[in-house]
Amino acid sequence: MRFRQLPLLAAIALAAPAFAVTVNVTDFTYPSNPRLVSVSGGASGPTYSGAAGEFSGTLTDVVAAASARGNALGFSTLDATSTTSFQAWCGELTQSFSFNTTYTYDRETGVAHYGAARTDALSRLFTAAQGFVVDAATSAAMQAGIWEIIYEQGNSYDLTGGSFIGSLQDPAGLAAFNTLNGYLTHLSTYAASYRIDVLGNDVNQDFIVATAPVPEPETWALLMAGFGAMGWAACRRKAAAAG
Repeated sequence: MRFRQLPLLAAIALAAPAFAVTVNVTDFTYPSNPRLVSVSGGASGPTYSGAAGEFSGTLTDVVAAASARGNALGFSTLDATSTTSFQAWCGELTQSFSFNTTYTYDRETGVAHYGAARTDALSRLFTAAQGFVVDAATSAAMQAGIWEIIYEQGNSYDLTGGSFIGSLQDPAGLAAFNTLNGYLTHLSTYAASYRIDVLGNDVNQDFIVATAPVPEPETWALLMAGFGAMGWAACRRKAAAAG
């Protein structure tokens, strides 16, 4: 088994260098009972049957002055000694890795790794599935959806048809699978709000890291104004009741 796009990123992705990081994936995010999936790309595509889902681990930046270079690409600020926890997803089906083992990876944009179209689809899937992954079944279904976007050769995404198909082996996860597949078949109705980055390695499994959008200052201002208006209205109702 393997692990709102910004216009600037799309423009510089092909020319931008990747940055080295060390990665240690410790376990599945929901390790108590990871669900089994079966996926297949047909006669000429990859096939996998086994446990799947989101991973958790730690990432350490090992490039000197990485903060300045990382910021130029839009990555989170990390200095040369900074270690942070992260969640990631399998980005391929043809290579493997071991838990609790430190590897060196190249950190790059999704556009540089998968191209603009697939990165856009991945971003839309994460937008659609906000709050969806809460247990092993939903985590496995999400992973299957990610593989569908990476490996489907057709022009639309659907785990039940096309060149790449998949299913959960546990019948108890059918509802999660069907919900996720609904996101896939309606991707165009969702915004591409998530940032997609890839941790790539020529020998070991690649990982996908999806970052939720940060509200713009204007959005925070509108939210605070809304809360203020609600508070003012509540005070008015209390004053009227007292009168």
